[in-house]
Amino acid sequence: MRQFFAITLSALILSASQNSTKRYQEPKPQVLPLPAELPMALTADTETLDFHISPLLRAGGLSAQIRETIVKLRAFVAGTGDARRVQSEAVNIFTEHRLPLPVLSIIQIGGLAADAAQVVIEAVVSTHKTVNPFGLAFITGQYGRNFADSLDHLKSSAALANVSPGHLLTATCFTAAMNDYDARRAAVQAAFPKAEINIVQALRDPATEATMCEAIGQLTDPPTQGPAQAEVVRLDKAHATLVRTKHLVFTGLQLCFGSFLDDAQEANQRLRRAANGAGGNMANETFANAAIQIDAFSLTPAAGSALRKTTSFPPSTFTVLPVEGLTAIDATAGIDAVLAAQ
Repeated sequence: MRQFFAITLSALILSASQNSTKRYQEPKPQVLPLPAELPMALTADTETLDFHISPLLRAGGLSAQIRETIVKLRAFVAGTGDARRVQSEAVNIFTEHRLPLPVLSIIQIGGLAADAAQVVIEAVVSTHKTVNPFGLAFITGQYGRNFADSLDHLKSSAALANVSPGHLLTATCFTAAMNDYDARRAAVQAAFPKAEINIVQALRDPATEATMCEAIGQLTDPPTQGPAQAEVVRLDKAHATLVRTKHLVFTGLQLCFGSFLDDAQEANQRLRRAANGAGGNMANETFANAAIQIDAFSLTPAAGSALRKTTSFPPSTFTVLPVEGLTAIDATAGIDAVLAAQ
């Protein structure tokens, strides 16, 4: 697991390591320090953000594209043990490269594209260059009865958000089965030719063929929907949010322990505290208004329902998805967020 994860993650951070300035290296202590803790949330400039997915690396791929700071990693793992090891491995690898630690969310799913694959990583990167001058579109939870249905909804939402097919940056689909992976990937690529694509199987033994796809796109013109000069425009019908705010806050996964409303409320409060710790400055009454994209991953229907009932996030920003596992054995759900910094 360490070798596979290290190769995958090192490809994401190699260039950043090469560009980092040399610092004075103190003598190694005789007693090893405690491992560093990953931040629970980080703030980044919207205009500088780029997005990458690394399921299978090829020469000249992600390592040649990523030049600066990795803000957030979202790792989908195939095994229970993998879910518990990824965090320590991430800390070790970033520390070895002397890079700032990113926000991290880890979710165990039912399966990946290759039987031998253990992890696929999605990365949010701050390039320190203006790459999104008109902002971004976050397309949340496009549910469908099957993969084709979900993809059709994604296409429609992208069109409603004025995201051209060539400016969809990433697409992540949580499907019911992986037996037709190549055809499904080709269908997404045909619809969005420049998007980086991640297709995972959410559950090992799903009851239906239901699929959910979400995506991030680049706006090529100022939004025409909503009030003039609005920094956040929500398209309820499209389940999309157009963002022109200067800064975005990315949080790590906040776990929920239990399926009661109080348990879910505690997870939501931890999410708000994490965002505020990154400079979000969000009071209870403004926290919901800051929502851009909220993902809840649940192990039981009751836990997912409790998270939905205890949040005031707009429905167009909120998705609940059943998954196989989380990093804590006693966790019942987890929630992470992209928020507009106030």
